[in-house]
Parts: sequence; structure tokens; C-alpha cells
Amino acid sequence: MQPITMAVVEIGQDQQVPVGELLRHKETAVELLTDTRSDRAYTVERRQMPRDGITPVENAIARIKRLNPHILLVNANKLLDEYCDLLLALQYQCPNTQAILVVNEPIEEDYLLKALTCGARGVITNNLDSLDFSKVAMAVHRGEAWLSRKMTGKIMHQIVSAAQRDSSEANLDSLS
Repeated sequence: MQPITMAVVEIGQDQQVPVGELLRHKETAVELLTDTRSDRAYTVERRQMPRDGITPVENAIARIKRLNPHILLVNANKLLDEYCDLLLALQYQCPNTQAILVVNEPIEEDYLLKALTCGARGVITNNLDSLDFSKVAMAVHRGEAWLSRKMTGKIMHQIVSAAQRDSSEANLDSLS
């Protein structure tokens, strides 16, 4: 079986995604893609630094295109509008890359719903066991979503509410 390739993107974060913890077991079916040659941290820093006239989102998309991962781990520990911009750009410019939000602190559910609407395929915490993480990666790679049951219930509520509004509007239109 060919490994699922993965990359990490962080925009303006002071805490990094602990990828080493997620991938610590050899039996994982995930391969991490990086920009580095050997262990030169300077290369990573240079490639992730914003360039003149390029927004952090454009810089991240260029990096994602270069790496071409199946799955992108998005460090979403801060409420940044850039992440929704990144997720929307990802859908159009890198349609074969699926994004998973990685959070390590409580985040407002409305923000998570917005991020899912913008294209995120799942949400995990950064303390997820690596065996579970392998399952998450395989599920998202197959096109499934990875969400808590509570979040799934909220999404279903939004879908039903939207369908009821559409039905009501259609009934009102037919009366006029």
C-alpha cells in the first residue's frame, strides 16, 4: 500500500503541530512531506516566510503545490480568518489535498462550522494517539469527514434548518 502523504501548514502560530507525536509508530500509513534538505531549519524558515507582495495564504498555497500532499494538517489554534481563506483557496488550487484542522485548545463551534463550510474535512486535537491518527488519515484520504458526534449533530441541524427555510420560501413563491 502506498503511503498517504501529508504536510503541515501554520500561519502566524507560536505553537507547532506535534507531528512527531502523531507519527511516532512505524506502522502508520502516513508519510510526512517537508521542505527541508537534511536537518537545516533555516530552509524551512526561509520557505515559510512571507515574501514581498505575497500574502501568507498565497505563500502557503505555493508551498502546498510544491509538496502536493494528500492531506494537509492545518494548525488552527488561533481564530484567524486566513484559515478560511486558505481552505477556500485549497479547494480551487489544490483540489486533491484534503485539510484537517488540528487544535489544542477549545475553539468556538461557530468557527469550526465556518472552517468546515470553507472546506476542512475534519477536526482533531493534537493529543490524538498515533494509532487513531492513522485511522483519521486513512478515512479522510478515502473522502470521509472526521468530526465529533456533537459537531456532526450541529451540522445536521444546520442542513435541516436550511432545507426547511428553502421549503418555506418555495411554498411562499408558489402562492404569489
